[in-house]
Amino acid sequence: MRSKGDVFIGAAFSLFALAMYAHTFSDRYVNSFLFGDVSTVFFPRVLLILIALLSGGLVVRGLFVAGSTDGPAVRIGRIAVTYLACVATIAGVWLVGFLIAMPLGIVAIGLAMGQRRLVALIATAVIAPLLVWFVLGRLAQVSFPHGTLF
Repeated sequence: MRSKGDVFIGAAFSLFALAMYAHTFSDRYVNSFLFGDVSTVFFPRVLLILIALLSGGLVVRGLFVAGSTDGPAVRIGRIAVTYLACVATIAGVWLVGFLIAMPLGIVAIGLAMGQRRLVALIATAVIAPLLVWFVLGRLAQVSFPHGTLF
């Protein structure tokens, strides 16, 4: 086995991508192929399927590719906290929307994964969602989920 870390990290990203893919079937997205509209979920679905497939490949590599067993130490507690942070981020997007939940989620996931450079983490948490929202939401007219509360 190459690395247990590959299995756990690949599984985490696969689950996250598949959960977000399932979310694109909610009524919060416009999906009308019959009337000539370009679906607002087409591009996100393609990206999420690609992420899930590549992450699945990482799991397969970790399970079946022969090699050294050297790799990062796997800490089950850290993995569990990271999964919980991912689930909380998805729930946060559902409740309060993309622009509020994603910065908080990025910080939570980063801290759960062991990132200790807080200035870089907070800067990424603020800039990345705003950049994604501007490029995809404003320029490409892709709709983002609105939160139940806001």
